[in-house]
Amino acid sequence: MTCRLCGKSCELKNSHVIPEFVYRPLYDEINRFHVITTQEEERNRYLQKGVRERLLCGECETQLSKHERYVSLVFSGKLPVDITGNGRTIRVDGLDYEHFKLFAMSVLWRAGVSSHKTFGEVKLGSHEKHLRELILADNPGRPDEYPFLLAPVMHEREQLMGLIVQPTWARIAGHYAYRFVFSGLAWVFIVSSHGIPKALREAVLNEEGKLLMVPQQFANMRFLTNMAAELAQKEKLS
Repeated sequence: MTCRLCGKSCELKNSHVIPEFVYRPLYDEINRFHVITTQEEERNRYLQKGVRERLLCGECETQLSKHERYVSLVFSGKLPVDITGNGRTIRVDGLDYEHFKLFAMSVLWRAGVSSHKTFGEVKLGSHEKHLRELILADNPGRPDEYPFLLAPVMHEREQLMGLIVQPTWARIAGHYAYRFVFSGLAWVFIVSSHGIPKALREAVLNEEGKLLMVPQQFANMRFLTNMAAELAQKEKLS
């Protein structure tokens, strides 16, 4: 079998598309989490692992794991960063640009090459190859190459940490964008060969390790509330 990252023919690992640490807040007392889906052919069920697929060899798994470990330590508070805000915006300073950016790029790329229907809307086209080359070379690229916006997902004053949502696509300022939700954040990846507007450039992660976040109320995020309505209707009819 061929590793999707390095291209070598070897035994592949059962790789997580979204890293395992993201699922930890969802686990119950016997190490499983509840999956709720709008897919008609699937039933709501319990799982003990996140979505996995045979994508990567052991060496490439190890290469990506160093970025995953860094982000997991930041999210757990074990690696402190500077966070300031006024309620409307949150500024983050002190991130490692290389680790954080490559982590985000690897999630987007893995979703794009995955054959699992959970990631069916993530279609990278020619960007798949370019992303693969950057990730393989441990090159995070420029801040405006595959940038992403982060927004804490809030319900009133509480951040919704235990929420993972099937990625969807949208158009933002004339660019394709893919929307993920995990670790209490909406991740909006912009995939384009053209420059992004100045307002977006000022918000995305820069080489100094700074980014700007604007918290969003769950009730105002239409792509999430539409999904919640579908789930409620499905539950009503079942």
